Amino acid sequence: MKDRMLVALCSILYFIAGLGCAEGQEVGDPSTSSPPSWEGLWVSEKSFGPRLQGPLTLHRSGNGWVARIQGDTVAVDRTEAQDGSVSWSFAFFDDGRFVGRQAKAGAPIEGHWLQAPGLIAGYPIATPVRLEPAGSHAFDGEIDPLAQEVSLNISLVVDEAASEPRADDKGARRYLTFLRNPQRNLGIFLPIESATVVGDEIRFADGDGELMAVGRSIEPGERFTLKFPRFGETFDFTRRSRQDAPGFYPRRSPESPSALVQPPEIEDGWNTALPRDTGLDERPLTELVSSIAGFEPTGLRQPYIHGLLIAHQGKLVVEEYFHGYHRGLTHDSRSAGKSLTSILLGIAIRKGALPGLDQPVYSLFGGVEAFAHPDPRKHEMTVRHLITMSSGFDCDDGNYDSPGNEDTMQNQDEQPDWYRYTLDLPMVREPGEAGVYCTAGIHLIGGVLREATGISLPRFFQEELAAPLGISYYQMNLSPMYRGYMGGGIRLRPRDFLKLGQLYLDGGVWQGRRIVSEDWVRESAAPHASINESNDYGFAWWRKSYEVGERTVETFYASGNGGQLLFVVPELDLVVWIQAGNYSDGRTRNAFRDRFMGELILPATMKGE
Repeated sequence: MKDRMLVALCSILYFIAGLGCAEGQEVGDPSTSSPPSWEGLWVSEKSFGPRLQGPLTLHRSGNGWVARIQGDTVAVDRTEAQDGSVSWSFAFFDDGRFVGRQAKAGAPIEGHWLQAPGLIAGYPIATPVRLEPAGSHAFDGEIDPLAQEVSLNISLVVDEAASEPRADDKGARRYLTFLRNPQRNLGIFLPIESATVVGDEIRFADGDGELMAVGRSIEPGERFTLKFPRFGETFDFTRRSRQDAPGFYPRRSPESPSALVQPPEIEDGWNTALPRDTGLDERPLTELVSSIAGFEPTGLRQPYIHGLLIAHQGKLVVEEYFHGYHRGLTHDSRSAGKSLTSILLGIAIRKGALPGLDQPVYSLFGGVEAFAHPDPRKHEMTVRHLITMSSGFDCDDGNYDSPGNEDTMQNQDEQPDWYRYTLDLPMVREPGEAGVYCTAGIHLIGGVLREATGISLPRFFQEELAAPLGISYYQMNLSPMYRGYMGGGIRLRPRDFLKLGQLYLDGGVWQGRRIVSEDWVRESAAPHASINESNDYGFAWWRKSYEVGERTVETFYASGNGGQLLFVVPELDLVVWIQAGNYSDGRTRNAFRDRFMGELILPATMKGE
């Protein structure tokens, strides 16, 4: 959900950009004494909720039921179906609502908390909730929504090459700087490169010297603030050391590990081992982990790796985290989540909810004539065209003038139904004629699944994929109409995302249970379209080959903005998950992708060859 996220998060950019222009702001008088040094790392962390979270109780009250959390109580809608199941729902004012289902009397209630849009994530989010029976007339559970947090890191290093300050800036000091934001990489959009301290002002400028932000010194050399008028918030920056700045430095200690550690077995479905136990060469893997752990941030366009996991021969052999991340934290998958949409589509076809990929798209939504821009070519569009990004829609994420561009769709307010928005798009080519990167088309597959299965996407995902794979916690992005967003962005814990790759490596089976057909897995990895290069796209999975020594190794992988990469390498019995924070920096992402895979990870599997 690329820029519905940035609508809220890029608000920060508007805040910062307007700092020097706030009405009534006065310039401080330059100090006549030697100013304190501002060199070092400065960090500001701020939480914007959500307010509602914690233990949740449902209990009978009179002739009905009520839900209670944090002292608030609301009425519950309870509906019994003919098959003996019970539907439950309730809303807590503007904070969100719960929808769930009880399979039979005495069973737990399985459902989702639908978190309302927040100040940072400007879209709804579905999080799983399980309510266990607590006696004959009560249920207990927990609401654990996505935290709306921002962390801003600014490094200041004395610019030794700076010229002498002008006479009217007596005492000014110039620093080299850059902004790091682990959650969204906002420094890409606010590329500050220098900071000048004049009196009680800190003036941030870009590489051309253009003023981009102005802060105010509160405690000289100890604390400064940046006011963000759009939020009505002030961010306080304080000096931090390496030990208390996990979002900036990869590890608290600058020492690189000299050996790999076996990942723990935590009853999540993974058996673990050391790399050498499965025949891997640990030297390049240790080199890789050490280089990430010992990395010293000196600029914005450098690899910021949050996690690295490797499974070989069905066992988790490498599990390493950096920059404050850990196995318990979910991570934004961005467009790597499109490959999950492909898995769900394969499940629906295997279960018979959808006859196959040749199903005409518009037949599921009332016909072509029910939508804008009726076109004979729309009659020919099938689900196959959507999953291979060859629909023929005027939809191109690389062209901001395209009406189907993901940002255009998400930022417009006239049509909150994004399925209809996509179906209304004009056609510009025959379906199947060419592959063009179109997120809206992948999201429309969510509508196909919803129409074919008759149930919500969060429920379909939970029952058909999450529960069988032992995925108990996640956050699924929703559209403005509270429908699962299938264009990417689902947040999974790292060990759970790695399971998706192992599922495909094992031909659609997880721990002996068939989830998706072997034919679907094989066809997903096969070439069906050319997006960036010839034959580089399958069923929402990318394809790439690597030259390793004299050997060509074929891989298929899920890929998301920022460096979210899930590689499946069937011929080497290998799965790799990389999660990173290089959002909107494809050049850096592609560089570390190819170095990690081509130069270190794949060679580690060829010990003795």
